[in-house]
Amino acid sequence: MINRRLTTLSVIVIATGLALLTASTIVTPAFAIKRFFNCMTDAANKNGKLSVDDVNTCYDKEYHTVATHSHSH
Repeated sequence: MINRRLTTLSVIVIATGLALLTASTIVTPAFAIKRFFNCMTDAANKNGKLSVDDVNTCYDKEYHTVATHSHSH
C-alpha cells in the first residue's frame, strides 16, 4: 500500500515538473517577442522613424545575440 502511494506521488511530481518545464519554454519566447515589439515602438516614437539599426539593436537586446551575432550593412 505504501509502495503504491509512493509510485503515485512520484508520477504526479514528474508530471508536474514536465508541465512546468514545457510551460516555461513556451511563455519565455512569448514575452521576448512582446519586449522586442515594445522596444521597436519606443525607438520609432523617440526618433520619429524606425531604422534597420533600431531593429537590430532591439533584436540584440531582447534575444541577447550581441556576442554571437553581428549585423552587417
